[in-house]
Amino acid sequence: MSNKEISFILGGKRYELSRKRVEEALKDIVPRPLDKYYVNVNGRDYPPKQVLSVVLRKPLVTFTTMDAQRVLHSLGFEVGLAAQERKPKTESETLFEAYLNASGLINYVFEKAIEGTSARPDYALWFQGREILFEVKEFHATPEDFRWGGGAYDPYGPIREKIEAGRKKFKDLRGRCCALVLYNREKPLVDLSWQFIYAAMLGNLAYSFPVDLRTGKGDVDEMSQVFAAGGKMHRHDQEGHAIAAQNTTMSAVLVLQHLSVGKRRFDIETRHRQQELGRELSLEELLDMVDRARGTDRDASLTQLRVVVCENPYARILLPRELFRGPYDERYGLDETTHDRITRLYAGEQIEQLESQEGSEHSPIHRIIEDSRTKRKPATKQEPAGQV
Repeated sequence: MSNKEISFILGGKRYELSRKRVEEALKDIVPRPLDKYYVNVNGRDYPPKQVLSVVLRKPLVTFTTMDAQRVLHSLGFEVGLAAQERKPKTESETLFEAYLNASGLINYVFEKAIEGTSARPDYALWFQGREILFEVKEFHATPEDFRWGGGAYDPYGPIREKIEAGRKKFKDLRGRCCALVLYNREKPLVDLSWQFIYAAMLGNLAYSFPVDLRTGKGDVDEMSQVFAAGGKMHRHDQEGHAIAAQNTTMSAVLVLQHLSVGKRRFDIETRHRQQELGRELSLEELLDMVDRARGTDRDASLTQLRVVVCENPYARILLPRELFRGPYDERYGLDETTHDRITRLYAGEQIEQLESQEGSEHSPIHRIIEDSRTKRKPATKQEPAGQV
């Protein structure tokens, strides 16, 4: 419990109040039936007005529910919609809360009412004196995903649909820091790796190389990966060229995922063992390693919940870079030195350790971020749909 007091004015009178005082005052108070909102005190849900009325000894009619919510939330209490008003939380919402709590980011509210709009983003988080809004979306597997069939597949389409849904949620919140959170519940063919997130945001992945207009020959030795047409963070002309930024209220797209840390450690150990022996492991040897790895940090079933942040290079308000810096987290954004490519800006120490042991390299995607008023017409050779 905290003895820190806050000062506020209610009905023209100034009050000083601490969280500890509220908790002590409500110890023997039976909660009244909930109306639309609740506040959790000592593990029990109360109507916000009842709590403030008891603590301040003020009649209920002398202040509003919003007054009570504001004061109690400032003291760090959980305030939100009552059970009969709340929709059941999705798996992604439950996991996002688990991540926030594990990271010490406990000052948040679920589906907070926002003055001036009917939009209710899933989470409002207070961080370093700022309010940050999050809309959480997840991908579900459907029976159609497992039917036999053929044809082309657009790997960016499902992600762009979620970005569009986020745009609609944030359209009345231009002056706020807003972020979209994506989680894949085992839906096949949806790849939420950072390259595909940026392809959905900035344009289909493609390759660019200089072409000699006199001979018509391209210099493939100078080939680099770029973004082409189709990005949700641009408006496009009739020829498909980006002409202006859009969705600038969306500060970032976050990927919430279970990282298979146990399998990666097991693969590292397997490779080292094969190098020691100078040959491939037999099936019996491999099964023995699997058996010995059970219950250790090399157990293939061991995962770690983490967040990968993909900054929107056109965002009006940057998502604070002090957020989401856990040992397995990553952050991507515009290279701060060259301003011409998307690169990794942060990697947690455990990710760097895994990559060092794997000997993996991290390559940025090159692509000039030009003035949004300038049309881009790069010489590109686009990859077939569904490939990178």
